[in-house]
Amino acid sequence: MPLHRKKPFSAKQKKMQLLAKRVSKRDQAAREDPEWDFRQRPNEEGAPGGPQTAHAQTAKPATDGRNKLTSQFDKLSRVEIEDNKKRSMQPLHRLSLEDGLTMSFDDAYSADVDIPVRPEWTYGESKSVVEGREAAYFNSWLERLRASDEEVSLYEKNLEVWRQLWRVVEISDILLLIVDVRHPVLHFPPSLYRYITETTGKPLVVVLNKTDLVAENTVQAWMHYFKQRFPAVVLTRFCCYRDEALVDDTAVASMKMRRQRPRRRTHDSRLVGDLFAACRSVCETDKLGLVGWEDLIARYTDKVEEEEDSDSGDESSDGEPDEPVAPNEDADEEAHHGERVSSKYVTLGLVGHPNVGKSTIINSIVRRTVVSTSRTPGHTKHFQTIHVTPTLRLCDCPGLVFPCVVGRPMQVLAGLYNIAQVQEPYTSVQYLAERVPVERVLALHPPADARDPENFVWSAWAICEAFAIDRGFYTSRGARPDVYRASLHILRWVLDGRILLSFKPPGFFRDFAYLKELAKEETQASVRSSDSASESSDTESIQPIAQKSMFALLDEENC
Repeated sequence: MPLHRKKPFSAKQKKMQLLAKRVSKRDQAAREDPEWDFRQRPNEEGAPGGPQTAHAQTAKPATDGRNKLTSQFDKLSRVEIEDNKKRSMQPLHRLSLEDGLTMSFDDAYSADVDIPVRPEWTYGESKSVVEGREAAYFNSWLERLRASDEEVSLYEKNLEVWRQLWRVVEISDILLLIVDVRHPVLHFPPSLYRYITETTGKPLVVVLNKTDLVAENTVQAWMHYFKQRFPAVVLTRFCCYRDEALVDDTAVASMKMRRQRPRRRTHDSRLVGDLFAACRSVCETDKLGLVGWEDLIARYTDKVEEEEDSDSGDESSDGEPDEPVAPNEDADEEAHHGERVSSKYVTLGLVGHPNVGKSTIINSIVRRTVVSTSRTPGHTKHFQTIHVTPTLRLCDCPGLVFPCVVGRPMQVLAGLYNIAQVQEPYTSVQYLAERVPVERVLALHPPADARDPENFVWSAWAICEAFAIDRGFYTSRGARPDVYRASLHILRWVLDGRILLSFKPPGFFRDFAYLKELAKEETQASVRSSDSASESSDTESIQPIAQKSMFALLDEENC
């Protein structure tokens, strides 16, 4: 029973309440951005007029509750937003394939930019002392990063999220770094590689995920490029949507998937077997008998199992798991005390950026949905463990954004930032249109009032406006083309792979035709080897593609 009766609330009181709330928000916005003009209303294109207060963009520290593990990034000022919007209205400057669609480690990361590692501690210290030292070290790392000469883009500024990474690395026996094969260099921070392999001394397996979105020669070129830069790295590939057709990811016709991915996610057991084979090759000698690797690999036969995919439509879904998996308290306690139950388990820790498919790989290994997935970055809030066998478990780490020197537009296109919370998406569309003929991929037409439609010079703003008209996106006030909504729609299509933005290693396009023929040969060789696996003479006649790639030939010429 309520302790007091309901009191009447008049329209005048409601009006005064809303007015006070508006004044409070205005004062808060003025404190955060002194250049903000409260008289400026939201624009017609749907972009928020005032500072966004979304939880993923707030700079305030979150100390408790669910926001404790919420990612924190810097916000753009209103002046930067307006400047970027004006820049997107300028004519596009098209880049060549070699200049626009190639990326090296030097382009993405700098030697002066590192990641925070957990400070040393002892068992005799209390939790408060350890956490205080970690906080002091993390703050000094932030100050050092801000004072550096490098222009660092978006990166994780929440200490609690970094602690999740430290815990997963500590309790794992083998680390799996998941990268998106469309831009793997961006998802492979050299500082993280050094932290895992040198600081902790643990084996690392790099998983090239989503290989169904790019051509076979692209996958092979990236694998050989990684081997050249990091000879000790172990590579494997993975994809959940099986497609037997060969994709030419440099042709305009292939840059747009005219149909969405099927609503059934394919669990390709052969690729799971390859993943476990890579883990077996780096497993410590004293633990090879703990997990029956041979029996585990044999369990994943050529049979392909399918499952309804609840997150393949246009609207994002949290994809509730069949059986909810709560964070493992035992694993959390192990990580805090620095202990590893090596006598009980072999733990495979999955780490990497958001939206690279860590949780999806776990669901494919288990062959059912045990971890919820979403296209929204940072959906996994707390690391969680899933047992594959009584002695083998997987540890899913929340995705976090590592500091890099790649621009913010590329980070948005790669899915590292929540698209729904992007303050200014036009520069990301401009970055895309400078490298991919978006107007041809989307079959857009110049404006009706264009003087010379055949020689019309496109801009990022014009592309978004034409796409808004084509899709019927109009604002509620004025019925103008909703450019903001159209730009977000384009970014979502890039993230889903319906508009293909695929980067290549340096030197790829100089011998593209050569690599294309080698990719066909590799595909035919894999078919022949699967049909006649028992005949050793046939398998010996097949040469690995890495031995005949252009990168290996260039090395021989330089010797």
